[in-house]
Amino acid sequence: MDPIDTLAPTAAGARGRTGELGERERRALWRYACTLGADAHTADDLVQEAFAVVLARPDFDFSVPAAVFGFLRTTCRQLWLRSPKRTVVEREVDEADRVWRQTCADGTGDDYVDALRACVERLPARSRNLLAATYGDGARRAAAGARLGIGRDGVKSALRRLRSFLHDCITRRLEAHR
Repeated sequence: MDPIDTLAPTAAGARGRTGELGERERRALWRYACTLGADAHTADDLVQEAFAVVLARPDFDFSVPAAVFGFLRTTCRQLWLRSPKRTVVEREVDEADRVWRQTCADGTGDDYVDALRACVERLPARSRNLLAATYGDGARRAAAGARLGIGRDGVKSALRRLRSFLHDCITRRLEAHR
């Protein structure tokens, strides 16, 4: 499975009163929850709960999509901080939220994901396989390395270089499109 595909699940989002709010925002909120440290199933639950909070407010103003997404994001963050499933400390949640705000503000981050996809496509097959084994399949470094015939330290070094390349590539692509 392509690890980037995990960034945008395809189940239908909330609709109805929300007007334009729906699948795009749901995918972005799911990515945000994962950014905070939630696993895929917990992120699904957080998104559903955040949408339920919004939909339970009879006079909620849906007229400014960025403000609505900002409210959803804040709600999701608060739900995650109170979640018994949370596995990261609050300081890490705060840092992840800061990175999201710097990178995406109240946007959905779709431009970032598009840039990531394009940059990953430029990688050699072996590098894409390492990313898929480590992040897509969730294998530990030793298991990912065993699949590809490299040691744990080799995996660590390769991932460090890949993350650096991807960061630089994404930054260039985003700057070129602004």
